[in-house]
Amino acid sequence: MTIDSNFYERDVLATLIMAKNSQKARSVINKLTVDMFASRINKTAYKAIQELSESGDIIDSIAVSERMSHNDDADNNNMLYIADMVGESSCSEASLIAFAKRVRQSYYIRDAQSRVQQANDLIAGLNDISKVGDLAADIEQIFNGLMLETNDQKPVKFKEVAKDYVKELQSKAKGEVDEFIIKTNIDGFDDLTGGFNDTDLIIIGGTPGSGKTEKLVSIIKGVTQTEGAGALMFSLEMSNKQLVERAISGSANLPVSALRNPQGLSSSGWGLVERGLGDLVNREFYMIDQVGLNVSDIIAMATRHKQDHPNTKIFAVDYAGLLDLDQSKRHDLALGEVSRKLKLAAKELKTPFILLTQLNSKNIDARPLADRHPRASDIKDSSRIEDDADLILLCYREKVYEDKAPDISETIFAKARHAVKGTIYYERFINGHFVEDRQDLLKNQLDAYRSVGVNSSPVKKNF
Repeated sequence: MTIDSNFYERDVLATLIMAKNSQKARSVINKLTVDMFASRINKTAYKAIQELSESGDIIDSIAVSERMSHNDDADNNNMLYIADMVGESSCSEASLIAFAKRVRQSYYIRDAQSRVQQANDLIAGLNDISKVGDLAADIEQIFNGLMLETNDQKPVKFKEVAKDYVKELQSKAKGEVDEFIIKTNIDGFDDLTGGFNDTDLIIIGGTPGSGKTEKLVSIIKGVTQTEGAGALMFSLEMSNKQLVERAISGSANLPVSALRNPQGLSSSGWGLVERGLGDLVNREFYMIDQVGLNVSDIIAMATRHKQDHPNTKIFAVDYAGLLDLDQSKRHDLALGEVSRKLKLAAKELKTPFILLTQLNSKNIDARPLADRHPRASDIKDSSRIEDDADLILLCYREKVYEDKAPDISETIFAKARHAVKGTIYYERFINGHFVEDRQDLLKNQLDAYRSVGVNSSPVKKNF
């Protein structure tokens, strides 16, 4: 069997050129050697990329082809080869690591084949049975150091991970951007979370009217505020137009009803709409409002989107209760399968998933008003979601139950692997949208309202 790795080699080389020495590209360069490329021209191209990366020079098609010609005078068609390779590449930065692994695996298989052939030649050439001991020693030497890389992850020594971690820590201390941390650009919120990790599964839960979809939209708007950062939202409840309407009204600080009935908008109101639209129109915010999707559909779509748009920073699903579940399984187990698969997909795609879910409002409504703050155990239908999640955010507005309560939203950290469990983030809720304000002022305002005593009997909500 002959291993042909030229397809993977060309795609890796093309992507390294287009990635322009990004952190992911440098990680790949650290793990590939020139010998791992099969053809002479691919070896020469990779050596040129290595040298440009080490010297800190710009990596582009012209620089690589010029460095190739400098290193290997025998080939005068380097520029044409590089141009064709870049033009035909189907790889993207999102799949660069996986393609680089294929290059390594192909090299290890070719190396194993070569060693087997050497051993066969020695065996075939043996014509003195008394030398079989020497033959065994020679064959052992041939296979010494043989390596085959599978798709299984190998154990990594603590020391090696610690060195990388210290480098990241030093970069953060200098204020440098960590590409593996996703910031929402909501200052008070980011202060509490430190940002989302790129492998997180984040759950946002709430009862009807608590603002969980609005919370999600505000997070997506914050994430895509960073230049080039993208998001993909699967909206199983609202249409794409409804999402656009909600996002624009939030940026314009107008109630959604004002956009649904625009006859009453003043000239200043239209100015706010124009400003809100201008703030959002050029962002990398993508939406899919297809109904009847199951979790495998969503992961497949997310994977393709990440390949086409490598700078996607967040995937979101609104919401778990509207997913097409496996009918052959008990409902809670099928829903748990959703969270498990989304968590695995986040790790594979290096992009966090946000999943919205309903809370069991009957249980919450039955509790005294002073005890209505939601808990992770209130997540509807499945405790597995709680187990799989890295961060669970529960939305609560006392105004939903008591008209006299100040309209302040509380986002409760019901589970937080990388933050403090039980933390509460406060925001004003104005015109149906979340608005940042000083945390101490909002907390004191709520505490002052609650200190005067409120009706503790269950209050029926009307939606």
